[in-house]
Amino acid sequence: MIHAVLIFNKKCQPRLIKFYTPVEVEKQTLLLQQVYELISQRNSQVQSSFLVTPPSLLMDSGDNEDIQIIYKNYATLYFTFIVDEQESELAILDLIQTFVEALDKCFEEVNELDLIFNWQTLESVLEEIIQGGLVIETNVRKIVSAVDELNNANESENSFTKLAGNRISEAFQAFSYSNFSAWGSHQ
Repeated sequence: MIHAVLIFNKKCQPRLIKFYTPVEVEKQTLLLQQVYELISQRNSQVQSSFLVTPPSLLMDSGDNEDIQIIYKNYATLYFTFIVDEQESELAILDLIQTFVEALDKCFEEVNELDLIFNWQTLESVLEEIIQGGLVIETNVRKIVSAVDELNNANESENSFTKLAGNRISEAFQAFSYSNFSAWGSHQ
């Protein structure tokens, strides 16, 4: 099971924190800092993207299951998955690659600012891939298509709301100028 997905930059500033198991907010912050300290000290040229030594915070939880941290560094961002022993390390690395490819298609060369200012799309992509800590979709085309449909639905809803708002404001203006009956006859 996937317990958490963390995206943070090289200064430990979180861009996405998504937990699929209940963790208090204070512990989430501590966990982010511990994971960052472990990952930032590693030499990516020599060491793998797998950490089987979980942060001390996870060890204090009382669970005897092995927790793994699997990450990949893209430019200034670390894409990090915290998983249990049931997940394959290589499958999770492939899932991170799929996640980044889907983001790349949604944003056309994704960068950190895209994730900051378009966090809704970031969350939507992640929700299309993972729900409840389980992987539900890995086809990049289907993921991007579902996110595009969601974005198009939101845009059409916003344009409908804007149009309805314009009509209502016109009605109020006509009513305030005592010309409401003339406005109603034009509709």
